[in-house]
Amino acid sequence: MNSISTISKYCFALLIFLSTANANANDTDPIAIVNGVEIPKDYFEMLVKSQTSQSQQQDTPQFRNDLLEVVITREILAQEAIKRELDSNRDYQLQMATTKEQLLINILFKQLVDESEPTEDQKRTEYSRLKKENAKLEEKEYLVRHILVDDIETANSIIEKLNSGSEFSDLAKEFSTDTSTKDSGGDLGWSSPNRFVKPFSDGMVQLAKGEVSATPVLSNYGYHVIQVTDIRASDFPPYEDIQDQIKKELVGKARDDFITKLRDQSTIEKLNPQN
Repeated sequence: MNSISTISKYCFALLIFLSTANANANDTDPIAIVNGVEIPKDYFEMLVKSQTSQSQQQDTPQFRNDLLEVVITREILAQEAIKRELDSNRDYQLQMATTKEQLLINILFKQLVDESEPTEDQKRTEYSRLKKENAKLEEKEYLVRHILVDDIETANSIIEKLNSGSEFSDLAKEFSTDTSTKDSGGDLGWSSPNRFVKPFSDGMVQLAKGEVSATPVLSNYGYHVIQVTDIRASDFPPYEDIQDQIKKELVGKARDDFITKLRDQSTIEKLNPQN
């Protein structure tokens, strides 16, 4: 593979990095020397790691040779740009300032993640808090079944039959247009209200255990006759199932608290931001 085709294969992905000219301040062994300018080996290794971790690319001798050709070509181009004094261009300076700022923030956030790693006790304490909060909200699950029909007259007729002692499952099999549940007597299983469209869930939560909707419930699907056969408190997931999520949220909270604290301690003056 010649150096030109190598550039076309890899150069775009490398544009997210600073120019090698900016990496030359590192006091490490060089991987190459271009017009007297050393390209640090640790900089090259950083590029290898990035390229192999972000794609299916394998770290092979051929890949390293190709990548080194790209880095050398980029150094030559960067040197040419400096000869033309493009580093004094205002657009270049603004982009460099933005890149530097973002890199610093990324490194800071990585450090904050390491510093705010929650202990097992902290995660379990947060789990207990979340579990108590869930209990206070009185989240419930409903064992519910329904009969879906196209018109209100049929729905009212079904309610009358139920009030006269007809079996719900028999009527579901006979009348329901919900083909996924009619053969099981309209059974929807244990569900929380947020699983259903709002008109259905609103009608469902108004029913006590064993009750049938007194009037048909209209949704986009048609008219529902709903029966709640049982109600239970919503099961809170076990600690093992959500400990990673708890860790992530604790780390995120620590980061947000840190940012808030820094802002509160800073002197900020906004100068005509609307302009």
